[in-house]
Amino acid sequence: MHSNILTIENLTKRYEELTAVDNVSFSIQEGESIGLVGESGCGKSTLARLLSGLEAPSSGKALLNGKPIRIEKGRGRKHRVNMVFQDPSDTFAKHMTVFACLYEALSHTRKTSKAEGKSIIRETLRMVEIPEEYMHRRVRQLSGGECQRVAIARALLTEPHLLIFDEATSALDVTVQAQILRLLVRLKQEKKSTYLFISHDLALVSCLCSRVLVMYRGKLVECGTTECIMNYPLHPYTELLISCAEAFMLDTSGTNKELPAIPSAELNAEESGCCFLASCGRRRQVCAEKRPQLTECGPGHQAACFFPYINNERINR
Repeated sequence: MHSNILTIENLTKRYEELTAVDNVSFSIQEGESIGLVGESGCGKSTLARLLSGLEAPSSGKALLNGKPIRIEKGRGRKHRVNMVFQDPSDTFAKHMTVFACLYEALSHTRKTSKAEGKSIIRETLRMVEIPEEYMHRRVRQLSGGECQRVAIARALLTEPHLLIFDEATSALDVTVQAQILRLLVRLKQEKKSTYLFISHDLALVSCLCSRVLVMYRGKLVECGTTECIMNYPLHPYTELLISCAEAFMLDTSGTNKELPAIPSAELNAEESGCCFLASCGRRRQVCAEKRPQLTECGPGHQAACFFPYINNERINR
């Protein structure tokens, strides 16, 4: 039985009248891969910044191995949570060599000579399938996929307990996306890593993650195993996300299906009722008066909905 490596309790982040992350609670077990999905503007990246210690929460707490998440200061510190971003080239100094960028990360984590560092970096580059001679190339000479692999290597060098991937494959073409996903699956198996994979793409998340969290307007609206979320969605927003993912696929005639309309997930001021009220075909009076909370609707499957359905049949709660 694995223990929880990450525990989030009532985590909230406010910016004046805007609530970007709204009373979010969940946990991740050691060695798990969890997907966090939702449209742009729903609060996914803000949550990632809270978990990585880049921002402080307004209320609630985030614990890693029972200790509050924070960035430790000074050389020799361990980055217990590390992130790989959508465009890693923005986080590298493009004039620096690959070795210089990676040694900088390594030297901030553990004391090592350049000779020792070169050996560690060589092995880490091998793990992410980058040839040793790339150590002497400058970042600006790398392709998008190569740069993302180097970013993954940099994150691994800091020996994180939790790795967060924030739309880490969305800027890559489909072939490179598939290569990076296969790399992440292999690294997880080899290093027993714990992942939080943030994406708007349910299909990508389903390839990598055992559980999925669905976020809308700063709130978690559904949580469950990947199989439950993909095959038996309970919340109307999750149904729409899946419909949109399916609409991008070609039908048998070779034409694109019509894309369903998805309501904006942009964050608003505080609401008294359900955050999905205006766009929901199931709404009733109670939906306008009360905010639904995540409730168990089946083994390991939760939804924040007063009227959850599977295949148009209401779930009795």
